[in-house]
Amino acid sequence: VSLYLRQCPPMAPLACLRLPTRIRLRTSHDPDSILSLFKSHGFSDSQIRRIIQTYPYFLSYNSRKIILPKLNFLLSKGASTPDLIRIITKNPKILRLSLYNSITPRYDFIKRFMLSDDSTLRSVKVCPCIMLSKNPLLNIEFLLHNGVPESKNAVQEVMELGFETSKTMFLIALRAKLVRKSLWERKVEVYRKWGWSQEVVLSTFVRNPWCMLVSEGKIEAMMEFCVIHLGWDALLFAKYPVLVALSLEKRVVPRAAVLQFLLSKGLVKDVNWASAFLVSDKIFLQKFVVSFEKEADRLLKLYEEKMMFLDNTH
Repeated sequence: VSLYLRQCPPMAPLACLRLPTRIRLRTSHDPDSILSLFKSHGFSDSQIRRIIQTYPYFLSYNSRKIILPKLNFLLSKGASTPDLIRIITKNPKILRLSLYNSITPRYDFIKRFMLSDDSTLRSVKVCPCIMLSKNPLLNIEFLLHNGVPESKNAVQEVMELGFETSKTMFLIALRAKLVRKSLWERKVEVYRKWGWSQEVVLSTFVRNPWCMLVSEGKIEAMMEFCVIHLGWDALLFAKYPVLVALSLEKRVVPRAAVLQFLLSKGLVKDVNWASAFLVSDKIFLQKFVVSFEKEADRLLKLYEEKMMFLDNTH
């Protein structure tokens, strides 16, 4: 601490004297390296002083192992030097967070709604405390009060549809709404192509917003396979919206092959397709493969061949 006090940026003597009473450093790291690191990233003496006064324990940190990676993370996302300084000086507590367990996942969470690094950084600059929240719903409150206009409009629209902010589905619906209007409309048109009305699209979205998170191509492929090849009514997807989010290659096609074989051989009289597609692999294989002892090997081979074939075609 004494080394730091001799070389610290100019500060009121009283403030300097407070530091030793607030912290007793037992470290082999040179506290002055923290000063040098902040200075090399454009922080002024007064800004460094404010950061250290707020969190004197920073002086005990290994600057290159603990502080530098976090600064580099923000810079790698496109933060300018002024951006970096604004974010850190407004809330230096960010530097206390784990880069891998807190900063990165929270940044990624915010980006899912902001859609770009530029918008995400703008949000973090406005309110760096958003990175400190462990509760995603507090981030929604942030979007309402500080977010970019598109975000605020999307939040209000999702709330008007009846989604409760305390529920996970609210976050999913918001993510689905935070896309360009043209992209949203193109997805609606794919559903309408298969016989859905505008009202069915909206009511299905309210039931399970995952139906609007998948790509246009995915919606089209699922509809084509299930309606044309399996003979479904397209409105079955409105009853079970989550079906459209399933993997066509890894789940739907291999399971459909097994079920069609069982139906063709008269081994089952009827199939609840939605239920069969939604259960776990373990339950599906037990119920539709293992339980048919005489055909189990053939069914398993068919299941695996379909999966391998589709893997090799991608």
